[in-house]
Amino acid sequence: MLHVVYRSHGGENAKGRPSWYSKSLALDSFLRSVALAREAGAGIDVLFLNDGPIPEARLALMRAHGTVRAITGGSNRASYLAGLKLAVRSDWPADDVVLFAEDDYLWRPDALVSLTRVAAHGRAEYLAPYGVGTHDDIDGRVPVWRRPRSGRGEESIPADVVRWVPHQSTTSTFAVRLGALREDHRLLVLCCLSGGDFDHTSLLAVQGVSRFTLRDLVAHHPGSSSNAAVRLARAVYLTTFRSAVDVAAVRRPSRRRRLAAADPAVCTHMEQGWLAPTPHGRPRYWEDLAAQTRRWAETARDPDGDAVSPAVV
Repeated sequence: MLHVVYRSHGGENAKGRPSWYSKSLALDSFLRSVALAREAGAGIDVLFLNDGPIPEARLALMRAHGTVRAITGGSNRASYLAGLKLAVRSDWPADDVVLFAEDDYLWRPDALVSLTRVAAHGRAEYLAPYGVGTHDDIDGRVPVWRRPRSGRGEESIPADVVRWVPHQSTTSTFAVRLGALREDHRLLVLCCLSGGDFDHTSLLAVQGVSRFTLRDLVAHHPGSSSNAAVRLARAVYLTTFRSAVDVAAVRRPSRRRRLAAADPAVCTHMEQGWLAPTPHGRPRYWEDLAAQTRRWAETARDPDGDAVSPAVV
């Protein structure tokens, strides 16, 4: 069984977005992928975890296709922690998988079909649908076999052939087996307190990889405050929690998790500079998928614009 915690917020931020981006598009693409996976026989339930008010049109879609729960988190970090706690305290079986999904991703129609199939094999505890080529080691230390196809000379492989391969890290959009999540919960919370890109830190830590170098422990971004006492307190705080994360990441082999990522990615973060690699020879792949998704969504509404059960197209 796949449980989805879809975290959403009604507002926007200052991130650079492609011209075709919208949160409505993200939701439509996700619902299309859910519909296709259910058609293929996958068991999926969806919980929409909404931080603050959501525009009525999107809220109506959520109510039609899942359970809606409202929270007052106020930040991405708070919402993420609320999602983790919800899953950990649920009565979902340990062998089930939970997908934490953010509300600014564009999903391929086959994304959840592929995710549920690889999850059934049970070879990796953590799964990254955002895929390879998005959070690789930019210093070039990633072995050839862990690089995306474009780095391995395999450009001729069709885009619809998805393999799940070992990977270094991913974002806050990831899937994990419930049993592993419950055992790792305290470590994931600790990583959230370490500042910066806590999602990258978290996925390294659960694999037994220390994130912070000695330089990272003693040299920090000073923050926005000009008060010397505040800056000192911030430095002490970050040094303390980053040291704790590195110590906690030294796990015995039996507790080191495996992370597998989709190759190619089956979804993309809709942010300039962080779009997932496109298939060879198809530089407009994600833009074209966005247009296709909008056409699909039009068929999944009744004449009055209300939400209906989407047909798979």
